[in-house]
Amino acid sequence: MPRTIEQNKIIRNERISKILLASLYLFANKGYDATTLDEIAKVAGCSHGLLYHYYKDKYNLYYHLINEVAFPLVKERIFSADLNQKAKYMLRDIFNVFIKELKSTDDKYCWAVNLLISVELSVVEGTKSVRVSKEKNDKIFQWFNGIVEKGQQEGDFSTSKDSRELTAMIIYIMKGMAYIRMKLGYKKFISPNVSIIMDMVL
Repeated sequence: MPRTIEQNKIIRNERISKILLASLYLFANKGYDATTLDEIAKVAGCSHGLLYHYYKDKYNLYYHLINEVAFPLVKERIFSADLNQKAKYMLRDIFNVFIKELKSTDDKYCWAVNLLISVELSVVEGTKSVRVSKEKNDKIFQWFNGIVEKGQQEGDFSTSKDSRELTAMIIYIMKGMAYIRMKLGYKKFISPNVSIIMDMVL
């Protein structure tokens, strides 16, 4: 008996989910250049041909992963801070949510954070061999830089450094924690107290 349209749709979505999850894991752990489509197909449990059926090349898959999976996942949780409060409280709330997510059993979150921040920093530093455009989204670096500039204007953040330096420090701290969580797993991950992190910025 042939499958229905609905059954085919379910199968297609399951295959794509497995490919995206495998891609997120590999790109986050190995980076774009070191990850091959063969590896992605192997981890996803699908054929090379099936991978090409859904994505025309590695960059197309990477672009889709960044824009349609990783960025929305992180944005939904990190960018939910109340924008009407003082910048120092915004940043404190962001770190509290961030650490809570890293302590959860959801590996996808730390993979997404590590991948996105790697992309952001490499674009800012001009070292990325493949640049992924996020024209639909606000960039992480620019968003955090806006918080830092607000905090400096409010007199709570240090003005001895340029806002971009402080912003880089904040997202490097986040990347470091996401990387440690990614390597250790949630059971072994121990985060620093948020007040200690805040003292580095204020």
